Amino acid sequence: MGKAKVGDSIEWEDKKTGVINTGTVRKVLSKSVIVDIDGTYDATVVSNKRYKIKNEA
Repeated sequence: MGKAKVGDSIEWEDKKTGVINTGTVRKVLSKSVIVDIDGTYDATVVSNKRYKIKNEA
């Protein structure tokens, strides 16, 4: 699995609820990415170990 880039669409599972979330990568950090969550005005940090790339930019 490759590392996401800015603009990629990714999905990850919320550890608390088990819900699969999707979003667009805003910024790439060394061990995680900052993601704009689809359908909301929120953003979150997702570890590189927890996400799968859905669509590359």
